[in-house]
Amino acid sequence: MRWTDIHIRGVGAELGDLVPVHELTAASTYRTDSPTGQRSISLARGRTGMDLAVQAGRNALASLAMTTDGPLAVPDLHFHAAIWRGSRGLDFWSRAAYVRSRLGLPAGPGIATEINAMSNSLIGGLDLSARILAGSKDAGTVMLTGGETFGPPAFDHLTADRDIAYGDGGSALIIGRESGLAEVLATSSWNDPTLEQLHRGATRFQPPGTTEVGIEAIRERKAHYTGAVGAASIHQRNTTGLTYVVAEALSHAQLDAADLRWVLLPHYGHRLLHSQCLQPLRLSPERSLIHAGDQWGHVGPNDQLIGLTHLLTRHAVEPGDHVALIGIGIGMTWTASVLRITAVPKEMRDYQLPTLHPWTTRTPTRHTNNDVQGSRH
Repeated sequence: MRWTDIHIRGVGAELGDLVPVHELTAASTYRTDSPTGQRSISLARGRTGMDLAVQAGRNALASLAMTTDGPLAVPDLHFHAAIWRGSRGLDFWSRAAYVRSRLGLPAGPGIATEINAMSNSLIGGLDLSARILAGSKDAGTVMLTGGETFGPPAFDHLTADRDIAYGDGGSALIIGRESGLAEVLATSSWNDPTLEQLHRGATRFQPPGTTEVGIEAIRERKAHYTGAVGAASIHQRNTTGLTYVVAEALSHAQLDAADLRWVLLPHYGHRLLHSQCLQPLRLSPERSLIHAGDQWGHVGPNDQLIGLTHLLTRHAVEPGDHVALIGIGIGMTWTASVLRITAVPKEMRDYQLPTLHPWTTRTPTRHTNNDVQGSRH
């Protein structure tokens, strides 16, 4: 969908301490037979997913103030995402209301609620927010927040999943009709529920009145479904969804693929990122944040907003640059959002995210070779 007068007004992120993987390997539940290329992961020791979301929200509100004269807008709607049970704090309560309260946002019109498209919750939430703002004149500002804390014994950061190392962190986005950091040019989403069983496998549902406990069996569930249908079938369906949303979003934004300076993807391990994202899009790794993600880990739905925060705070983008945010979520769903950067406040340097190693081999220039699948022509 092509959008007019929909803008990113604020963005923020929060990570834990970056701990080298070699320091964690000895403490892992079991050895991985699928190296991810991960160099370090973000560990938020002693902090909850809600703590991380609150700090990310504060950072997003601070960035909103950098491009706003006068009073700051109070978000009418607030969507929060926490995809793992260990990141949710408690059952039977509202994480969205907790985060909003800790941000000091007052009572008023609108709703604070939760959204769950798994790791596509926040980029999918950006698509939903644009649709709400475009069709609801009484809603002027939407806030998205997310926070995840993984960890053993139920969810080992390094070995719970195949080809993915998970990290702890939070992110926040403020979307509205007034200009700010970036303009949302277009969004596109695709879903394929035939892939639902990929993360269910042959596991039975919990009986009514009980709660899932114990170690997450992500590897086993995936292996069961992959063994039944074959890896090629899964790859083909992923490629269909991924290439559709990117091509449609670019077409609606009236851009060519070469116009994208950066493409922000999930922070998978190197092998999975190449096979499921870079190769289907014919995207060179240098135009992604592969070498930043392999320092942070996959932070559920927060990866792309962490990446956008990183680019803005490092001044790795400038006004006029185009950036694509691509979310992929269990279920499966895919969303692409194309942005045009409109402001890079110098004060954002104060909110840089940590890295232990160089995160890029070069800074891509605009109008490079057309090495991303999708075009308006």
